[in-house]
Amino acid sequence: MREMRFFGSGFGVMLGACATAQVVPPVPVSAPVVALEQPDVREEVIHEIALDGVLLRFWGSRVPMGVRESFGVTALDFVFGSNEPQRFVPSGALHFSDWRFDIVSPDEAHLLLLQDRYGPYHVVRVDQLQGYLNGAEPAYQFGYQNPEGSAWIHEGARWVGSTTVNYRAGLTTTMDFEFELD
Repeated sequence: MREMRFFGSGFGVMLGACATAQVVPPVPVSAPVVALEQPDVREEVIHEIALDGVLLRFWGSRVPMGVRESFGVTALDFVFGSNEPQRFVPSGALHFSDWRFDIVSPDEAHLLLLQDRYGPYHVVRVDQLQGYLNGAEPAYQFGYQNPEGSAWIHEGARWVGSTTVNYRAGLTTTMDFEFELD
């Protein structure tokens, strides 16, 4: 087994060398510095859902294998027959992790649309979707309102029946909530 020995004078010399803190100028470059090329990111339709009379199209970019595909979503639009698509414009900001593909109720009568990372959710009847996209009120609106006034992140909403939605809301930890359509 080797023995370690401490030599105080060498350590002092090493500290002394560090303490002088010489500034070394960068090596001159003869060619101009060029920024690396940014990868070409294409926005494309990455998921579609066809319902009676309307096509839901989720726009974004493809994500690597092993990453939830909905993490690439940046927008949602709706195509009614042969008409021009109508874009869904949430009332606030949605992050990549806020988008979900399972927004259609099991009976295909309603859509679940998160408005902002902090809520609320809108439930829209499919047969009233065009009116909603043009400013009409949703059939239902819900989300957790903290009595203390702090905004809670809303996430993980999913249909657990044709009239029941489960979702989570919270700050550092989340709680489960359930909303029942009338």
